[in-house]
Amino acid sequence: MMSSARHRVGQFWRHASAQVSPAESTNAERILGPDLAALFFGLPVNDQRHGLDVLETVTQLDPQPSRLLQQAALLHDLGKSGAEFSVIDRSLTVFLEALSPRVLGALLRARPAFARRYAAYADHARIGADRLQAAGATELAGIVAEHHALQPASEVTRRLQQADRRN
Repeated sequence: MMSSARHRVGQFWRHASAQVSPAESTNAERILGPDLAALFFGLPVNDQRHGLDVLETVTQLDPQPSRLLQQAALLHDLGKSGAEFSVIDRSLTVFLEALSPRVLGALLRARPAFARRYAAYADHARIGADRLQAAGATELAGIVAEHHALQPASEVTRRLQQADRRN
């Protein structure tokens, strides 16, 4: 429990103070190409930072990751951007999900606007996959769609999950 709490505090700090260097932006654009890079650069900086951190972990685990895996690392949380769920909202939700789902349920019932944003946040895998599908990135959309699945069909998704869990 204590190491999980420490991990979450560190995660909050990384999200709240997130920055992306010009070299990281250039690398992301090289991996994604112009169309998908536009989606990446449309993300809040904390989501860009998370994608870059997952990408770094992917390359630590596999020095020669496929382009698809690299793109998935950068864009797996694309669907979160439309939720307008702040770092504080996300942190509160993660905290309440872990500590008291009943209190989270009460909060969602009491605050309909928060509940709508939470629903979009919770459905981010499908939303991101839909955006990627619309951009013509069908294979990448499939990976993003299943990145929270308990038994993903794709080996690429399993490798993405492994890297994402470490971030």
